[in-house]
Amino acid sequence: MKLHLRYVILSLCVLFLLSGCSWNTITEKELDKFIESENLDYVSIQKLNEKEYYIFSLPYIYIYRSSSDYAKSKGLVRDEIVIGGLEKGSIGLVINNTQVLKDARTFSVVIDSKTREYEYTGEKYLIIKDSRIWNPTAQLKITFSNDKNEKIFEADY
Repeated sequence: MKLHLRYVILSLCVLFLLSGCSWNTITEKELDKFIESENLDYVSIQKLNEKEYYIFSLPYIYIYRSSSDYAKSKGLVRDEIVIGGLEKGSIGLVINNTQVLKDARTFSVVIDSKTREYEYTGEKYLIIKDSRIWNPTAQLKITFSNDKNEKIFEADY
């Protein structure tokens, strides 16, 4: 009888832990409700991780964790590229620069004089993930280059 009771208690604990993990995930319904409550138009939603999303709706870029836990930043515009949504470890870009969209093949991020290069495949909404990105200011340089390694776009933020 005691063994059976232990098994039941252990099973309940496991179920409780597993159900607790799903409480932190964000549902599509929650995102839709938030978008409606903020009256956002022309929205793109990009998943950052299990608990955070980027919501792009110019001129703002949001980091969404829940309807009561989100960050809203007004994007900075540099030659038709909007940067915003600064979060520890990431930053969002909305790329409207046609030359970058069409010709860029790589982009590099320079932080603290150290460069990291990434492949670029023509995304209009881009999240740059880099553990060196830190609030309140990114203090970074972003450069997009073509397949000949020629600079198409470069900006300091």
